[in-house]
Amino acid sequence: MERIIDQQFTIAPKYHQALLDWQAKHFPDMALLDKYWDKHFPGEKPFVLCAKTNPVKNDLIMQGKYRGRAKFQQARDMRGSMLYQALRIIKAQCSTELGSIQQHVDTVDASHSDYARFSVLRIMAEELRHAYQMFWVLSHDSSWASTGDKRIADNLMDELLAMDTGSHVLDAFNINFTDALDNIAFACFIDRVGKFQLSMQEEFAYAPMSASMRPMLKEEAFHLKTGWEVLREIAVNASLGIGQWQLADVQKKINLWYPRALEMFGNSEGGESNLQFSFKTISNAEAIQGYIKEVESLMQSLNASIIAAQHPDLSRSAIKERLLIDSPLYLPSTRFLRIRAASDTTSAQRVFDVRGKELALVDYSRYLQQVLPEKFLRTDFGRQYLAQFAS
Repeated sequence: MERIIDQQFTIAPKYHQALLDWQAKHFPDMALLDKYWDKHFPGEKPFVLCAKTNPVKNDLIMQGKYRGRAKFQQARDMRGSMLYQALRIIKAQCSTELGSIQQHVDTVDASHSDYARFSVLRIMAEELRHAYQMFWVLSHDSSWASTGDKRIADNLMDELLAMDTGSHVLDAFNINFTDALDNIAFACFIDRVGKFQLSMQEEFAYAPMSASMRPMLKEEAFHLKTGWEVLREIAVNASLGIGQWQLADVQKKINLWYPRALEMFGNSEGGESNLQFSFKTISNAEAIQGYIKEVESLMQSLNASIIAAQHPDLSRSAIKERLLIDSPLYLPSTRFLRIRAASDTTSAQRVFDVRGKELALVDYSRYLQQVLPEKFLRTDFGRQYLAQFAS
């Protein structure tokens, strides 16, 4: 099979420099990653900050109201709500990339190993490139000005560069990390949502966005590998009494980040307009179910690794039997810690425990202190959430 080479581009000097300035402020360890890249990632091409594109999977739009039409090459060809919805998706995508760097930076130096530290630094660098990619999508096409606002793309890029933890589009990127276990749980659970979103956007009706997805997916695979492998190492060590974390700490991180991951997909009943405009390939509900199935499989494997480490004499079949009655770690109910639902003032608040049992509002704050990381509850995000349930 012929290997497809990514095409590489740089964006306009104004925004290329703006992202370098942003990096110097929010990601000063980029130089350290460059210095030790060959040591930790031998044989892999050094990181380059640029935009990359790959030939689109299909030249034609494969679904929705424009099915059979050639993908839109210019923003001006998308009219009305379609154009503005495309802008919202690009904004959200870029916000997640910049936001995650701002989260990782505070705790990456506390990683439990050099491998984990430099892997997270690489994740941060690739997320910066993904933000750069979205800037390319916005800046290389002057026809975004067809909205009547000649600076619409520039204004959006300015807005993105000004965002900080607390002002990003999605809740998952407004939570300050409190220790290095957050870096890993985030890569395992939140970056996995990123893989789903990028995969769905491979068929994006706007060709420059579609052509951006495959290079991003290649890099996202490393993020998932890091999150999964390091989380498994930490959990196995914790089960043996090794390292700075206990299994209870790992479980509390799962309780925090898994619900945030689910909410990144949007309302389970939504997503129809994305299908009609061919911005994504499946509905929100289908994406959520696919994600849950994948993460359930990961948890099964994680628990098998823990039991195998604790009981090295057990056969593979015996481990499978034991998993039926003993799951050291678990996924919380999909009803637990659903912040969007809890903040919906149009309906009565309903809250649930990690097993999906409804709780009285007066008991909820005290309950969360038992099942979530203590330091998270002291962050701005955690305090604001708890304040809703103060008696």
